[in-house]
Amino acid sequence: MSAVTMTHYHPDQFLLNDYVAGSLPGAVALPIAVHLEYCAQCREEGAQLSRLGAELFSELDPVPVGDDAFARLLERLDGKGAVPMTPLAPQRPARTRDGLPRALRSLVPTGVEELDWKRISASLRASRLGFGDPQREVALHHIRAGGKVLAHGHAGSEITVVLQGSFSDQDGRYAQGDFLVRGPGDEHRPVAAADSDCLCLAVLDAPIRLGGLLGRLANPFLRIHPR
Repeated sequence: MSAVTMTHYHPDQFLLNDYVAGSLPGAVALPIAVHLEYCAQCREEGAQLSRLGAELFSELDPVPVGDDAFARLLERLDGKGAVPMTPLAPQRPARTRDGLPRALRSLVPTGVEELDWKRISASLRASRLGFGDPQREVALHHIRAGGKVLAHGHAGSEITVVLQGSFSDQDGRYAQGDFLVRGPGDEHRPVAAADSDCLCLAVLDAPIRLGGLLGRLANPFLRIHPR
């Protein structure tokens, strides 16, 4: 039996409620689904929200729907960018063969090392997953053990879930399963733990902004790559 993952950083109540309601864009729902595979606390909170929603829904008056409603629902579920819902149950959901969360199975079908990795710096490489969102980039970020990512700020939002290893910045240390949201104006410099590489899922809706002279020269060329 695998060890229990202790997560210390979680989605806020609003995000979790919207996830259970199915109202989030797929690229935003994905990191929450991943976090839930590590976090029994959030799975239980999600299950409670789901039960409450079901009770409220049962009290609503029926509304007629079109004849093609079921077909359109299936099309959405089968389409690119669909996120498999993580079971909101007490037990720990199954992982893929290489230890990744089940929610990433369709995006990483043959293993992490088989992905197309791009070197970003001496310590950081990234692989864009082609999720299908026209406004957000979904990628895996790999920081080598002890590696330091260049100090940077955020022009938009970045959602990160730690998949393997850990990293730290001026605000704390983040280990497997931890869920972080950085917003416009936030700045930090992630540093991977010295004893292991760090692998994260990252979802961005705007490019980062590097600090320093070289960063200012490079910033006009930084882009996110949606889809």
